[in-house]
Amino acid sequence: MVFIGWVILVLGAWVFWRGVSERKSKSKLKTTGVIFASLFILLMGIGFTNYDASDNDQTVETTKAQTAKNDAAKASSKKAKAAKLASSRAESKRLASKKAKSEKAKAKSEKSEKAAASSKAKSESVAASSKAESESIVASSKSESERIAQSTASSKAAASEQRAASASASVAQSQSVAESNRHASIAASQSQQQANQAAEQAQTPASTSGYKRDYRGRWHRPNGQYASKVEIAQAGLPW
Repeated sequence: MVFIGWVILVLGAWVFWRGVSERKSKSKLKTTGVIFASLFILLMGIGFTNYDASDNDQTVETTKAQTAKNDAAKASSKKAKAAKLASSRAESKRLASKKAKSEKAKAKSEKSEKAAASSKAKSESVAASSKAESESIVASSKSESERIAQSTASSKAAASEQRAASASASVAQSQSVAESNRHASIAASQSQQQANQAAEQAQTPASTSGYKRDYRGRWHRPNGQYASKVEIAQAGLPW
C-alpha cells in the first residue's frame, strides 16, 4: 500500500506540474480541471500513504501485543515448568524420605529378629547346659548309690563268710572235743553255743542308732518307716 500511495503521489505531482507548465497553451478551464485532478490524485496518494502507515502502526501494535502475549505465555510456561519441576523434586524428596524410613524400619526389624534369635540361642544353650548338668548330677548320684550298694554287698558277703568260717571252726572244734571225751564234748557244746551267741551278736551290732530289724531282715527307722540301703550303710549296719 505504501508503494501505491507513493506512485499516486508522483503521478499527481506530475499531472500538477504538466497542468501548471501547459496553462499558457491550454484554456483556463482545462488547466483548472487538470490542477484539481492532480490535487485529487495527490490527496488520494496521501490518503493511501497515511492509511498504510496507520495500518503499519496497527500491525506493529498487534505484533507487540502478540509478542507480549507470547512472552507472557512463555513466562507462564516457564513458571508451570518450574512449578512442575519443584513438585517433581518435592515428590522425589518425599519418595526418598519414605524409602529411607522404610529401610530404617526394615533394619530395625532385622536387628530385632537378630536379637530375638540370639536370645533364643542363649536360652537354648542355658537349657542344654542345665540339662547336661542335671544329667551329670543324676549319673553321679546313681554311681554313688551303686558304689554304696556294692560296698554294702561286699560287707554282707564278708560277714557271711566270717560266720561260715566261724561255724566251721566251731563244728571242727566240737567234733575234736567229742572224740576226746564226753566232758570235752560238753565243753565243746558250750563253746559252740557261746560261738553262736557271739556270731549273733556280731550279726546284730549293739548300737543300731535307733534302727530296728524285723523278722524278715528289713530295717526300720525310729519312726517305724522302712530305712534305705544308703541310711543303713551310713549307720554302719549290715543290710
